Amino acid sequence: MSKPKVALIAGSAHGGTTILNMILGQHPQVFATGKLRNFPQGDVFSESNICSCGEAALACPYWRQVRERYLPFQDGTSDQKIPRLIRLISDLSGRAFVGDVTHNVGYAELLQQTDGIELYLVHVVRDGRGVVYSRVRKDIRMGVLDDSLVNRLQRVIRITRRWSWQIKRYAALEKKLGARAVRVSYEAICRDPRTALQPVGECLGLDFNAIGERLAAGRPLDPVPHMIRGNVKLRASKDVLLRHDTAYLAEMPRLDRALFQLVSRLPV
Repeated sequence: MSKPKVALIAGSAHGGTTILNMILGQHPQVFATGKLRNFPQGDVFSESNICSCGEAALACPYWRQVRERYLPFQDGTSDQKIPRLIRLISDLSGRAFVGDVTHNVGYAELLQQTDGIELYLVHVVRDGRGVVYSRVRKDIRMGVLDDSLVNRLQRVIRITRRWSWQIKRYAALEKKLGARAVRVSYEAICRDPRTALQPVGECLGLDFNAIGERLAAGRPLDPVPHMIRGNVKLRASKDVLLRHDTAYLAEMPRLDRALFQLVSRLPV
């Protein structure tokens, strides 16, 4: 029996991973799940978490089947439980690839070392200024960070360092995977999806031309059936449009931009 296939969309938080997973999930051979790391623990089946089908994740019939069949294996080793979970999701969805998402390099490395799956890495890289601006703005809005200058700049440094470090670590993983890894620019996907998705299709052995043409024409994404983690607003929306939001270029404070440029050039 062939190994179950994982298309792992990896990158930074606020870096376009969720929407890229949704784009890949437009293909009939890719089942976009959102983040599977630590399944089924964590917040994935909290009472407030909603599946993209509209049901609470706890009540979703699809994920109920997965959980029930996975239960006997969830206390096994990674080499036992990860392939079993991927196989279950693939078999129940009828799709060849499971579209997982991660912002955690260690999890990506764990999947690469798991013998029972066939891993394909899609490393999406967004302009770090957009990542920093989006994350800082959210932290302030959520009350996690006050907008004092010192605190904000410290946060800019931490996010920039992590962004740079992740790119370096994922690059090492790309080398290990060879032809089963591809790097794609988030900005390129937004500007010219048909061209940007071609190398992704070559890596996975799938044709994304029709999907790229549809996005380039400004048509919305079809809802993905059962995504349970990732950007909540995107997952819940029934009319997602791909757009290149460059507001951060004008709105990001000048001092934040200068600090990003300095820190991003430092060795990691």
